[in-house]
Amino acid sequence: MSKKGRGIEKIHVVSQTHWDREWYQDFQGFRARLVYMIDELLDHMENDPEYKYYTMDGQTIVLDDYLEIRPENRGRLEALIRSGRIAIGPWYVMPDEFLVSGESLIRNLQKGMAQSREWGTEPMKSGFIVDIFGHNSQMPQILQGFGIDNAVLFRGFEGDADPSEIWWEGADGSRVLGLKLDEDRSYSDFYFSVRWPFFDRDDDYAGNREELIRRVQEWIAYKNKRSTTTIGIGMDGVDHMEIEPQLTWLLKTINEAEEINVELVHSSLELYLAELRGKLGDLRVYKGEQKALALNGVNNWVPENTLSSRIHLKQHNQHCENLLEKWAEPLGVMASLEGRAYPKAFIDKAWEHLLQNHPHDSICGCSIDQVHRDMMYRFDQSRLISEQMIKEQALFIVDHLRAADLNGNQAFTVFNGSQFAVNGIVTVELPLPAGEDAAVAMRALEGASFRIFDHEHREVPYQLLGARTNSVNRIRPYRKLPRADIVDKLRIALPVELPAMGYSTFTLEKYTIENHAPLAYSAPKLIGPVRFPGSLQAGENRWNNGRVEVTVGASGTIDVTDLQSGHTYRGLLLIEDEADIGDGWSHIAPVGNAKFRSTGLAAAVAAEHDGPYQATIRIQLTLQLPRSINKQETSRSEEFVDVPVITYITLKKDDPVLYFRTEIVNTARDHRLKLLFPTGLAAEHYYTSTPFDLVRRPISVADQSHYLRKPFEVVPHNGIVALHDQEKGIAVYTKGLHEAVVRDHAERTIALTLYRSTYKEVMTDGSDGGQLLGPLVFEYALGIFGTEQPVEARLWREHQQFVTGLQTAHRKSGKLYKETPHSRAADLPLRKSYLSLTGDGMIISAFKLASDGNGYIVRLFNSGSDQQEAVLTIASPLTSAALVNLDEAHQESLTFNGNAVKLSAGPKQIITLRLVFDNG
Repeated sequence: MSKKGRGIEKIHVVSQTHWDREWYQDFQGFRARLVYMIDELLDHMENDPEYKYYTMDGQTIVLDDYLEIRPENRGRLEALIRSGRIAIGPWYVMPDEFLVSGESLIRNLQKGMAQSREWGTEPMKSGFIVDIFGHNSQMPQILQGFGIDNAVLFRGFEGDADPSEIWWEGADGSRVLGLKLDEDRSYSDFYFSVRWPFFDRDDDYAGNREELIRRVQEWIAYKNKRSTTTIGIGMDGVDHMEIEPQLTWLLKTINEAEEINVELVHSSLELYLAELRGKLGDLRVYKGEQKALALNGVNNWVPENTLSSRIHLKQHNQHCENLLEKWAEPLGVMASLEGRAYPKAFIDKAWEHLLQNHPHDSICGCSIDQVHRDMMYRFDQSRLISEQMIKEQALFIVDHLRAADLNGNQAFTVFNGSQFAVNGIVTVELPLPAGEDAAVAMRALEGASFRIFDHEHREVPYQLLGARTNSVNRIRPYRKLPRADIVDKLRIALPVELPAMGYSTFTLEKYTIENHAPLAYSAPKLIGPVRFPGSLQAGENRWNNGRVEVTVGASGTIDVTDLQSGHTYRGLLLIEDEADIGDGWSHIAPVGNAKFRSTGLAAAVAAEHDGPYQATIRIQLTLQLPRSINKQETSRSEEFVDVPVITYITLKKDDPVLYFRTEIVNTARDHRLKLLFPTGLAAEHYYTSTPFDLVRRPISVADQSHYLRKPFEVVPHNGIVALHDQEKGIAVYTKGLHEAVVRDHAERTIALTLYRSTYKEVMTDGSDGGQLLGPLVFEYALGIFGTEQPVEARLWREHQQFVTGLQTAHRKSGKLYKETPHSRAADLPLRKSYLSLTGDGMIISAFKLASDGNGYIVRLFNSGSDQQEAVLTIASPLTSAALVNLDEAHQESLTFNGNAVKLSAGPKQIITLRLVFDNG
């Protein structure tokens, strides 16, 4: 310790309020309080120069919320901000770190820092993440990427008298100085120690001077046990709390007290850090993810089961993130390279709506019903903007294909938003003129009336999956009134090769003959059907796609055989259900927690589709579950309800990944439902993905029975849960599911939580909103792999391709958009890649316009634990290439060769490039 026996000599008192934008009260209710609080703050700071500083909770959105009601006060607020008395930023909102993507965390900080600068000041350079439910392993690197060398921390630590100053080291080795707050009084230690004891006595500090001084002495003694230097920090504020007008008097009274030999100064985080850095000695190092079970400290707990609360919010969130990160932005770059203006304002607005759903009490699903209803509106707005931009950008490219290459044929273009080329089976929906094609004429003959050709006019076989006749297809050509075409929509599966981050176009040619002599008609007629026979079904309840074999058991579980290793995973897809008397924060089981499993249920099994390229198996079960918890909350009710469960399993030819869609009509209350995947692997560790990292976790955990909180037996993930032995492995990939664990028994079962149904709601009598009654849909996949190749790279590749999917666009008659002055002639080839990358270990997380409009940003991260080298190739020649930080500030110029850049990244390192193209 650097104090060398001396105690704290000085405490920086930092005034602030932690402002949940929405939580136990709706946004408008909280905003009314926010407006009154800032009104008072402005008045007080202008009239009391000794009330020197205020910290606006590290997030700028509160300023927007205030000014919507008090625009006339902008000048007053700006004067205090510019003078350094009110600290703002660096965040836009204070997010959860596990339930949003790594890109979302970066965009959140980018927006908060940009907004701070719009106020004429630099943002507060502190990683202010005081009330977040644990911290991910890459947060130190993210903070350092914005020039922030410290983090103010609370939850996620055991709380066993952690030092007040620590080093927090991220997955890549980046370090930030951690200001570890009081494990119980958190970001409110001065408030709870000094102010709170008097709030029910009309804040009568003067009349209780002796008690006041005693409490300050106790507070200082407590801090002395944790401080590593001679200075400390005291947090003056608490959730949604107004300022203390008597603070100046309080500090003066305490400093004048003979009983106290510590100076208290009204200060700011940055002033405290400036003084602290020169006093640091050897500090304890905490590495990686910080999500420890609380050893003590009543408020120190991490609410683990927010990972599965109101799961529909998580699903909508990831869908919106995928639309922006993997489609709207990359397609915006592709179209802009062909002359269309990048839709920056639209995309920024979509991000704004989405980020407003990322505060921890919002995305975690632990607020009141009104909050989560409001979130759905924001998700819708983000989604609708992204979908519109994706549609316009894809159609722009399709409408600029060379007409001569199409030869007058109907065509469809399949876009690949992934950095990885696709060589496999894809599903496409084709809108064809109603009544002319297979939907009517060929339906009875199990075929279609057209042939498909690729960009080199090679015939592509296909499998007809289904048809929807007389469907309305609404279009609105530019400068024309809208119209609706009636079409037949055919779903087909076909083998394709798609380039990385690009597209490939396929043409349709009618299979017809004119004036065929034996037929009694003269007009062109169909002579099909066009058929490509074959089947993936290998037995009565067994399907084989050449890479894996799936056998469905009587109770709906499946056995999956890896045809390369010969190993069979047995009894997968078992359903487990248990009681839940908890709330949005925590799963709590009653004393009588009857657990039900789908073992022994009779399953109805159907082959929905089967052909040479794709098979879809339908497994239908009816669970009988207790209707709810009993009134005493001691056990589940004796009354049962039917809960229908339908799971669709899709196999694609030669694909080691199985694709699942589970539909549940939830009629039961107060329960948690999981899927179980017994692996039987001799593994001691498993892996789950979190932002920019794949975290290695022990299956066996130490005894935690002596902790204040009980073990919750779940860990966070954002789409990958995997384990393997020396030769083989299995992975579960998910969309919008975040709670899982691998159980410590011989079966090494992956337990994946689908959803929790809860009634209790913060500071209310309860609500059905958390019960999630009604239809629920879940998408996930199962990957079977060997260990002969780097496992991390394979897991990321398969997961990225699963969640990204594909987009299809069809050539339209008449433009649906306004051409821009820079639009080029229709001369695009039928196939093109805009970005490719050698080396599977480097994962692209962003491909977008730079924030300042100068060039384009490509962000990558090294998914592995070794140094990675790669070559990034762009479709257009480069004029410059540079490394930038996460704030997109220049760091280092890079050499390039034409349109290719060599890259190097250390283990788990995130790198960001600014590329300027010669696109004239």
